Amino acid sequence: MEKKKVLKMVWSIFIISSLFLVGLVAPILAQDKPQEPLQFYGWDFKPEKIEEFIKIFQDEYNENVEVHITPNIGYLPAMQTKLMGGARADVMYNFEWNQQEWFNIGWAADMSDKPGIKEILDDIIDSRKASYLSPDGKVLSLPYYTTVFVNLYNPKLLKEAGIDAFPETKEELYNDCKVLKEKGICDSPYIAYWHKDFVDNYFFIYLISEGIQVFNDEYLPVFQNNPETEKVMEWWVRLYQDELTSPTILTDTPTDLVLAIQEGKAAFFNLHHYFLKGIREAEAKESENIILAPREPGKTGTTLSTGEVLQLGGNTPDPERAWELMRFYSWKDKKGNYTVPKAWGLEAGLLEPYKGFLSDPEIVESFKKWIDWDMLMNIVNNQSRPEPVRTQAWFPEWRSEAADILHSMLIKEISVVDAIQQLADVAIQKKEEAQL
Repeated sequence: MEKKKVLKMVWSIFIISSLFLVGLVAPILAQDKPQEPLQFYGWDFKPEKIEEFIKIFQDEYNENVEVHITPNIGYLPAMQTKLMGGARADVMYNFEWNQQEWFNIGWAADMSDKPGIKEILDDIIDSRKASYLSPDGKVLSLPYYTTVFVNLYNPKLLKEAGIDAFPETKEELYNDCKVLKEKGICDSPYIAYWHKDFVDNYFFIYLISEGIQVFNDEYLPVFQNNPETEKVMEWWVRLYQDELTSPTILTDTPTDLVLAIQEGKAAFFNLHHYFLKGIREAEAKESENIILAPREPGKTGTTLSTGEVLQLGGNTPDPERAWELMRFYSWKDKKGNYTVPKAWGLEAGLLEPYKGFLSDPEIVESFKKWIDWDMLMNIVNNQSRPEPVRTQAWFPEWRSEAADILHSMLIKEISVVDAIQQLADVAIQKKEEAQL
């Protein structure tokens, strides 16, 4: 009997001691976060979601992160000012076409030797993999999201104009727009984001959809040598000059364009796939009638595959911690879940170029509610491609000057022939300057 009392006493002391220790240790563990916070930079697309994702990371990884949100318009100059001033940046958004330049300057780090990088790259679909690599194979970035330029259109308005199907050629598109306008069905039949910030994308889209090579494997311009280029550019000018687009298309914002298509003021809309989700959810006058077109009008129907990226800061004093944040935000969490990519897909319709993401049943079912998933996947896998020249360090400078040239061509300040030659000359010049 005495022995039992002693054992009970021993166990009581053990339990009380354990609880006491837990009471002491638990608060210490809870407070054991790094004192120096990681610095995360992004732009202002759904900033509340960014904050939500970072909070999940902090809780699950026992981490400390400061979030900095900058407007999308003006993001690059704002970031460049910070980075030139020595601001710490551990993980940051960047535009796909600007990643090589930041890497060359030293603002972004090579991730080729990071733990698990091979598994991540193996998960990226083949058509997108090169978008995150330098010409010599260094890993410059990981996906924030990926997208394709697509045509959204309103078959109801086409039917009212006596048009039975989506146009297969650019000339058919032009003629359809003319009929739609002449019959008073819509004022601006064709709209696209031709703003200077984006117009270079359409230069590529309109050419590659006709099977025209824009730059060769050495990143030299070759489009100027193809007589078909002039025909495409003349078509582009006619579309604008004959008032078959919005009169303010050169300065319209994406919001302006979305309002036009969903209110029935336009019948064709060329921009990223995910805009259809917002159009459907707006429940505007024509929202339910807008659908995805199967291809880009043209001989090949090829469109541009693009997206934006995340880069690891070149000046991070904590590369291991920064890598954990990068891997979590772009790819998977500790449990192997696409936490952030799936949330972006379900919330905003953003695609991720990961095989596991694209085959995830929840993602597939969610997308099917607002877009033809099979058609979209055919465009992603078979009817689109990235243009490698767009990740060259000199491309941002060419892109900026190309926008001025293209706008001057559209308003007929310069001829199509002169525009083509200027675009080629500037590309050669920028490439040569980068090699000095």
